[in-house]
Amino acid sequence: MDQGSGKIKFLDSMRAVATMAVFIFHAGYLLFSYPDHQAGIINLTRFVYFGGTVGVSMFFVLSGFLLFYQMIDRDEPVTKAMLWRYAKKRMLRILPLYYFSLFFIILFLKPDILFVPDGLRSILFNLFFLRGIKGSNGGGTITIDPVYWTLVIEMHFYVLLPIFYYIFRKYKKMLWFFILILIGLAYRIAVIAVFKSPSMQLLRFTPANFDFFAFGMLGAYLYANYGRLFEFIGKSYLQMLSLLVFLLFWRFYDFDFLPTSAYVLMPILLGAILMFCLLSFVVNAKTFLSKLFTSTPMLFVAKISFSIYVWHALVIQKVDGLLVSNNAKFLLSVIITLIVSTVSYYAVEAPFLKLKSKVKPAAPASPQF
Repeated sequence: MDQGSGKIKFLDSMRAVATMAVFIFHAGYLLFSYPDHQAGIINLTRFVYFGGTVGVSMFFVLSGFLLFYQMIDRDEPVTKAMLWRYAKKRMLRILPLYYFSLFFIILFLKPDILFVPDGLRSILFNLFFLRGIKGSNGGGTITIDPVYWTLVIEMHFYVLLPIFYYIFRKYKKMLWFFILILIGLAYRIAVIAVFKSPSMQLLRFTPANFDFFAFGMLGAYLYANYGRLFEFIGKSYLQMLSLLVFLLFWRFYDFDFLPTSAYVLMPILLGAILMFCLLSFVVNAKTFLSKLFTSTPMLFVAKISFSIYVWHALVIQKVDGLLVSNNAKFLLSVIITLIVSTVSYYAVEAPFLKLKSKVKPAAPASPQF
């Protein structure tokens, strides 16, 4: 896949959409009173209220697609050299900003965390990408940054992906994607069957999200091997249809993290819909919708999306303390987040991304898929 192609631009724009959905979820209370479960197709409060869940799910599907596609496209054997290159690229992408933000928050925004019960445990859990089983977030009862729990899951996926790739490359069976989906399904069923009131930690634990990564990887496999067969779903009207199905699902489905059948089935249904949407736009990057998603403002948001993702909730928390109207708080949150994230990208991310670009893959093998 050409890194300069419209296909890559669309994948970037998907990252921008996911980031904006999460931002709106955290800042939406400034504009709406939610949750609001009114009837009717147009209900912006539901889009806002469930934007966090949908946005995070998009990130997971996108990670599965991009990383697995790179692996199967090169068809490189799993060796120590391959694993080291993979680890270096993942660490250079995630760790610099993650650890910079973690220590910045501890030192300047929440210094009292060192002296409160469970504070040190929360720091250590986030430092080593661990998850507890109580409370609502990754490091115990204290939330250092509301988005860190998703980065913990993302890091777990980075560790598991080479193992899955090794097994898949050896046996080359699509069945493995569905086994991963079934593991996620079995985990969610077990959680609500065993625990009467499961914590948010358990409901959102890493295996509960396997479906999203699996559908992303399945989409990558289908695109790499059967791309021409899927060209028909890139027609303009099917892109619009896939987007409509996605929006209707977002509008009407129950995304609350409660021990219900809706919780059990959500990752499978949403993962499949997101995979179809992704394939529909990737196979044809020349339609009006594709060009709309890959406009210059969208690509700029995509460029700084990781910094936006890490800093936005903290900015919103600080702005919320100002004595101004909620509309003004929302606007200030947007402006300050964009400024902070732009500085963060160029000062923290960009130097390490330059190093990441110098990690060259092995020479590609002859295609075997």
